[in-house]
Amino acid sequence: MYEGIRSPAIHSPKTLSEFATAAHRYPQALVWAGGTYLMSRKDYYPSEIKDGIIDLGELDELKGITRNDRFVEIGSMVTASQLLFAGKLVLPEILQITLQSLASQIVRKQITIGGSLCIPDVRLGLSTTLAVLDATAEIKQYQDGKVSTHWTPISKLYNKDGKLLLGPQKTLLTRIRIGLEYGDFQRFIVVEDPIRNTNECVIVAFQATRAQNTLSKVQFCITFPNKAYHISKDIESKLSGQTLPIHPERVNSLSYELVTELRKMHGMISDLQLERARRIFESFLHELNSESLSS
Repeated sequence: MYEGIRSPAIHSPKTLSEFATAAHRYPQALVWAGGTYLMSRKDYYPSEIKDGIIDLGELDELKGITRNDRFVEIGSMVTASQLLFAGKLVLPEILQITLQSLASQIVRKQITIGGSLCIPDVRLGLSTTLAVLDATAEIKQYQDGKVSTHWTPISKLYNKDGKLLLGPQKTLLTRIRIGLEYGDFQRFIVVEDPIRNTNECVIVAFQATRAQNTLSKVQFCITFPNKAYHISKDIESKLSGQTLPIHPERVNSLSYELVTELRKMHGMISDLQLERARRIFESFLHELNSESLSS
């Protein structure tokens, strides 16, 4: 063992009220969900944690999945495996594919929905896809013994570099909400491992609705895990209302417009990642063209 290293104190609230008490009493405690990302860091333990760890594992309030006529609500402590098992009847296909891309089957049993979304400095596939699906998150903020609650779009939880924007106070993401209306064309691609090959990875989620060979409600998000989290309202607007098939020259010009945007807004993306993003984006538009011509 490590001589002189003391195991951190573990606080295990069983209700959100008990979590509020622990958050007030131990403001510098580390909040622990599934722990999969934290444990993948080389220096995750041993380390000095002044107020110990608040373990969310016994918070049954955060483990539910419910559905009504308008949306699905998923507790933040639901694991990727649990959501995949329950979600075949309630989740869009793009989200199922995204969940299947999260590590191995064994690790997916430990990855929690809230934990994946709340990694401070790295964005992964789940935050990319949920942004495209217009999902929202219930956020509880704990400060000076008071609790405030609000709903925030997943896409607004991060800055353009993909850093988490929940602020310095103790904050808890308790559940997410996904509407049941989404596009009939959905695609998700991840190139390279976002943990092992972070600097080469590109993650893209895309959806659109097609009606009489016209595109509408186009949404896409491109993530470079430790560099950028990009949503282009301008290009989404240009694609929405576009008649299919899109002329190949238009496809080409839009893909290079995307590269120009990425270079302008995110200076650290490598040429390899930019080219991968461009080709993935183009492939989606060519696929839309192909399906429109064969239908």
